[in-house]
Amino acid sequence: MPRTMVSPELTGALAGLKVLDLDDRERYRRAVEAGSQMGFGYFFPYLLTHHRTGRSAVLVTEDSGSFCVFRWEVRDSKERLDLYLPPIPSNLTVLERCLERANEFNQDYSARVVRIDAKDAEAISAIPWLVVRQRRLQYLFSPATYEDLAGRKLRTVRRNVVLIEQLPGIQVEPYSRRHATACLDLLARWSRAHAEAHGGQGGAGVTKRTIELSSELPESELRGEVILHDGALVGFAFGGEIRPGLGCSFERKCDTHLRGLTWFQFLRLFLGLKDCAIVNDGSDAGRAGLRQLKESFRPVGMHAEFRAKQRPPVRTP
Repeated sequence: MPRTMVSPELTGALAGLKVLDLDDRERYRRAVEAGSQMGFGYFFPYLLTHHRTGRSAVLVTEDSGSFCVFRWEVRDSKERLDLYLPPIPSNLTVLERCLERANEFNQDYSARVVRIDAKDAEAISAIPWLVVRQRRLQYLFSPATYEDLAGRKLRTVRRNVVLIEQLPGIQVEPYSRRHATACLDLLARWSRAHAEAHGGQGGAGVTKRTIELSSELPESELRGEVILHDGALVGFAFGGEIRPGLGCSFERKCDTHLRGLTWFQFLRLFLGLKDCAIVNDGSDAGRAGLRQLKESFRPVGMHAEFRAKQRPPVRTP
């Protein structure tokens, strides 16, 4: 019978790795800055949301000056290891060593490189035993665009934002621990509505863990904001810096029954990240409504994310 895992045992192929924690923040951020990474998946708080007791964890080490990020998880009662991000900064020799470690742990060649920035994909695809394919496109925005909503291009944003600004009883406050219960209540209602409309929970688990993390991380790493209507919490959002100059619009949920609130919340989050030249808002998850919302804000570019899997070696009889 498979043993029940509470957390990974850092022995054997996992020896030398450690569970990512807050003490790794500064050296991780230095590596991301040195590598000029652009992807949503490089946001440090996002990595921390992968810690789920007995189910998954982010494990890290350093090798030849590169920061290496693995994801350990349990699937169907079996442990497995993937390279979650390529070595930061990019180093193909280190990448091969990381995959060798994962292969040893998994006892097969199923380990993947889960998230690869576009700028690193070409070099990685040159490794003959890796198959690199585009995974999804992420939206890039410039907060400076929204300091003035004048003009035809942003008329949809302007029209919806005004609907909320004209409502009596609208307040915006920085997130604090006292908002946690109300945020979780809103998340539960949002999840039920999302499941009815689209199926699935819409990443509610990540959102819940983000709310929990917001009490542990400094505002410089994860800043939050809530929207109140007549004293009731109707929206919350979290974001922060991936690296200097690059922000992440990370998590946001709101009561979609209030017409225009989604646009108002989106705008507020961007303006809160105005110190960043560019903000990565992730993908549209294949949802037409979300795509329409993001396109109405006129993205300044799209960032391609890739994934790699291994070709099992050809064995001669």
